[in-house]
Amino acid sequence: MAEKNIPTYKITIDPAYAENGEDLGIEQIAFTANPAIKVKGMAFSSEAKPMFFSDELKYRITAPALIPMDIYRYDDDAKQEYFVQFTKEEIENIHGKFMRDMVNRDLFNLEHDTEKTVPAYVLEAWIVENPKKDKAYSSFGIEVPEGTLMVTAQVTDKEYYAELVSEEQIGFSIEGYLGMKLSEQTNKTKINMNKLPDGEHLIEGKIYVVKDGEVIEIKEVEKVEASEEVALEDTVVEEETTVETTEEETMAVDPELDAEAVLAIVKPAIEEQVNALVAMIADLQNQLDQALTDEVEEEVEMAEAVALSVQQRFSNVNKFINK
Repeated sequence: MAEKNIPTYKITIDPAYAENGEDLGIEQIAFTANPAIKVKGMAFSSEAKPMFFSDELKYRITAPALIPMDIYRYDDDAKQEYFVQFTKEEIENIHGKFMRDMVNRDLFNLEHDTEKTVPAYVLEAWIVENPKKDKAYSSFGIEVPEGTLMVTAQVTDKEYYAELVSEEQIGFSIEGYLGMKLSEQTNKTKINMNKLPDGEHLIEGKIYVVKDGEVIEIKEVEKVEASEEVALEDTVVEEETTVETTEEETMAVDPELDAEAVLAIVKPAIEEQVNALVAMIADLQNQLDQALTDEVEEEVEMAEAVALSVQQRFSNVNKFINK
C-alpha cells in the first residue's frame, strides 16, 4: 500500500501570509496542563513531552513556549490532513517580534480563556543554542532541541502560584495569529510511488539517485556557469576546425586555371552589356541632334517671318509716301 503524500505548511510571521491583515505574532501565553499552540484561532496540541520547572521560593515557572517540530493536523471541514512545521529560523523571528512588541501586562491567561488573567509577567525569554550547555538544561533540567523558545514567568500571587502547581497548569501555549505557507521541501514518498528505475534521474532541477526502487540521495545540479564554459569551449574548437578546412579547400584550386574559366564565362556577358550601352548612347545622341535641328529650323522660320513682316510694312510706308 502506497504511503500518503501529506503536505507540510511552515509557520511564518511574514505579513504576506496574513489572511485578513492581522498583525502576525504572539498575543498571549496560556498556562495550561496540556501545552498547545494556537494558530489562526485553532489550538494545535503539542506532541512534545511537557517540560517545565517551578520555583516554589521565587514563584517562577520556566517552560518551552515553541519547539522546532512538525505537528500533524486534520481539517474536519476540508477533510484534509497536513503537517504544520515550526522551524528554528521562524521561531527566532517570532521571539524577536514578541520581545519588541510585548506589553508585559495581562499577557498570561489560564487554559486559553482570555477572561481568566493570570497575575504574572515575562521575566525572561530566550532561544536555546546548545541543548546540553543552555541553562534550560543546566539550571532547570529541561532538555529541548536547538532553536526552542524558553520562557520564565514570574507569578506575583503566591496562592495563585500554588494553585497552578497543584493543578499542573505549568506548561505554556502561545496564542496569536501565525501564517502558514506550503513547504518547498520535496516529498520523497511521492517520487518513490513513481517506481523509478535504478540510476540517476533529473527531476525539477535536482538529481535523484534511485537504488532498489527507492530514492537514496538527492543532489544539486552542477552550476550553470560550468556548463556554459564547456559549451563555449566546444564552440571555439568547432569554429577553428571550420576555418582550417576552408583554407585547405581554397588552396586545392589552381588560381590561373580558375581565372581563365571565370573570364570565359564573364567576358561575353560584359561585351553584350557594353554593346547595349554604346547603342543606347548613340540613340540618345541622335535624339539630341534631331531635337537641336528641329529647334534651329523653327527659329529660322520665325526669323524669316519677322523679316517678311518688316519688309512688307516698309513697302507699305513707301507707297503711302509716294502718293
